[in-house]
Amino acid sequence: MTLAAGDLLHQTEGADGRVYFIDGGAIYLEHYSPTGRRTIIDVLSRNDYFGEDSLPGMPNQYIPAAVVDTNLIVLDTAVLRDLLDDASICDVWLHSQMLKARRHRSLLLQHTTSDCEARLAMRLLDLAQGFGTASGRTIRIGLKLRHEDYAAMIGTTRSRVGLFLQRFTDRGMIRRAPCGSLHADPRLIVDYLMERMGLGPGRLARPDAVA
Repeated sequence: MTLAAGDLLHQTEGADGRVYFIDGGAIYLEHYSPTGRRTIIDVLSRNDYFGEDSLPGMPNQYIPAAVVDTNLIVLDTAVLRDLLDDASICDVWLHSQMLKARRHRSLLLQHTTSDCEARLAMRLLDLAQGFGTASGRTIRIGLKLRHEDYAAMIGTTRSRVGLFLQRFTDRGMIRRAPCGSLHADPRLIVDYLMERMGLGPGRLARPDAVA
């Protein structure tokens, strides 16, 4: 199935009891409070999947939304169970579930131990990893997100996101290309995060160690 940019999955198909694999594009997992406040729980890229938490009969706690035009492969519960009867596929599934659990703990840790500015820097690293293309010493982030999207990821306002991005630009951590895409320097972002943690720059060899 295909979702156009901005489509919500529940507007076209029910998500309960199905698992969705992203064959191309990107998906927000969004949550809306009773007052309508939007939170982006996660941003998923090609080869990621979602919906598995509805398999035990529990409702999803998020609404999937297409960031860009997105192609999904839909597996019903019965089909997935048949696939998992294959030991090799089951091993891959279990490994992916462990990685997802680790990622979710990491996101929770970010929200409980870091301020909004640091959370934004961590999310930029995450986006560079999931949607990035190497361009010299920087990484071009393939998604062009709005300030309100970043704000919904880190729990702040659009104006503060603009302030944080300007600070990152002044430090050389990011730059805007003429086409509007964002280029991030993972090394400088990691040094910035280490500095904020009081550990000094250069203590981590690889950007993906900040998770």
